[in-house]
Amino acid sequence: MASPKVFVSSTCFDLGEIREQLKRFIQSFGFEPVLSENGDVFYHPDLHTHESCVHEVSNSQLFILIIGGRFGGEYVSDKNKSITNAEYVAARESEIPVFTYIRNDVLSNHHIYQQNKKKEFVSSIEYPAIEKQEHALDIFSFIDDVRRAPTNNAFEGFDGFPHIEGHLRKQWSGMFFELLKSREVKSQIDATNNLIEGISSSGKKLEELIKSLYLSSNEGEAKKEIDSIDTYSDVLSFFERSISPPWTHKDPYLFDCLAFDEESMSKVSADNHIWHSYLVELGIFIYDKRINSESGDERIDIEFAIGEDDSRNFGMDTENKELNNLFESGIMRSTQEQRLKALIVVNQKYGS
Repeated sequence: MASPKVFVSSTCFDLGEIREQLKRFIQSFGFEPVLSENGDVFYHPDLHTHESCVHEVSNSQLFILIIGGRFGGEYVSDKNKSITNAEYVAARESEIPVFTYIRNDVLSNHHIYQQNKKKEFVSSIEYPAIEKQEHALDIFSFIDDVRRAPTNNAFEGFDGFPHIEGHLRKQWSGMFFELLKSREVKSQIDATNNLIEGISSSGKKLEELIKSLYLSSNEGEAKKEIDSIDTYSDVLSFFERSISPPWTHKDPYLFDCLAFDEESMSKVSADNHIWHSYLVELGIFIYDKRINSESGDERIDIEFAIGEDDSRNFGMDTENKELNNLFESGIMRSTQEQRLKALIVVNQKYGS
């Protein structure tokens, strides 16, 4: 009987005891743990050991990531990444469920970094939870990569193995329940999909019929009104998907109403802007520049700037085709009145 493989990814020296406890815990479920120090990784004779570890990830069905205060070995194919980081990237690329655990003292240090990263003295801060200070920013950047992932970006702080054990039991129980539930409703979903296809087709026909009737009454004015409705819809979608991306819906990031001046924001022109520079100009987001301490490469994201809780925010990649398209079809064609109307709706819906 086949059993799921669970890949455990972390530095070994400082987290050896946690890894050994995880091994026994995984075996208690009847699953197969994959730990490099136990000979569970096939070291292909034509590959570097690092590549063998990364390749083994794709053969697993679950992935446990543990982040502590050590950076670990540099990945042979990319010196800017640790081996653990490379394994995590492989898990995401293979769409394997990831369960992330970060030492609480490292999370506390990361919070200090987040609060001070734009201040001049940030480079002189000592982070006691980080073993080698030269790797502090790399570890914090890794944590940011995890929490800013568009999906499967949950993480849990821990002080010892009991916390990890309790959390994993609940998560795996939830996965098993989801499997059973999906079997229950499969036939209902198939029937519903067929019904939705029929409704969708009828809905499109009805929309076209209404537009046709509207245009036949006064073609010139009707076309302007239809275009105006479409533009406003895209303006509202742009603001909603910027402030409340789909992946935040289960745990929304509310913003401070006092920092949200709809009247002033609506007057900001989209001219000479691209979608993210426009959001920065509105004051909703700020640019977040991160420089790799070793390569010197710079990466620019945008970070939510008006959250009600300063310690809890989210960031987005500046390469976002959906927001770019909504900006071009909505914001760039909109009037101040349309923008004001949309901003008032967003404030009422997401403001704290």
